[in-house]
Amino acid sequence: MLRKILPAAVCAVFAIVSYAQLPYDSIAAKAGRFYKQHEWRSALAMYDLMLDERPGECPTYVNALVAAGMASDTLSQQRLTRRAIEHIVVVDSLFSGVERASVAIGRPTVYEEYLENIASAEPWLQRAVDQRLLHYFAFRRIGPETVKYARRMLAGLPDDIGYLRLLAQGYLDCNDIEGAENVYKRIIGISPNDLTALLYLGNSEWARGNKKAGAEYLRRAYNISPTPYLEKKLGIKAQGRR
Repeated sequence: MLRKILPAAVCAVFAIVSYAQLPYDSIAAKAGRFYKQHEWRSALAMYDLMLDERPGECPTYVNALVAAGMASDTLSQQRLTRRAIEHIVVVDSLFSGVERASVAIGRPTVYEEYLENIASAEPWLQRAVDQRLLHYFAFRRIGPETVKYARRMLAGLPDDIGYLRLLAQGYLDCNDIEGAENVYKRIIGISPNDLTALLYLGNSEWARGNKKAGAEYLRRAYNISPTPYLEKKLGIKAQGRR
């Protein structure tokens, strides 16, 4: 078996060396073809050659990271990320690019796994990763993960209304109505005029038959933003708007 592997490895090395002699545009064209054909390791090798010549190109890092992810090459992802940071590539642009590229090839899990890999290798990026994963899972309506990452973010900013709203959404996506209501009540305790929380709690109480309690929340919401829907529900005449 070793006799078979060694010649193949030597051929691969010679192939890379020969490609390195090509003009940059030719290497980029080959990288693009390998990527489209899902020849991930060959694509990764071409992107490495491109980065040797132009080490500050964010789009090249993005494609290389996705190719490495598809090849299950976590070490290359770590290496590429460190190299990008060393060459002043904006981390947020790197993360956004990997997200878009992963979705484009129909493998969004590459993005999730990449972020988890980088957070493990570079702990100083943990909070940035947690924030991105929170919004990613909230967008995909994956309740348990949304709750998990919202709690992580709230550990540092316990009164952040945006993170609290996402936590409430996560509970709703888990069908945990009580959990969502408790979060919305916490939001109102911090921001008494939060329209989203008032409407949710008002409609929730009303639907359970607690119309008096529901009406109190909805009246507060109406005073902030009067709408025909609330007028009808509360029996308020249009001319009585405040």
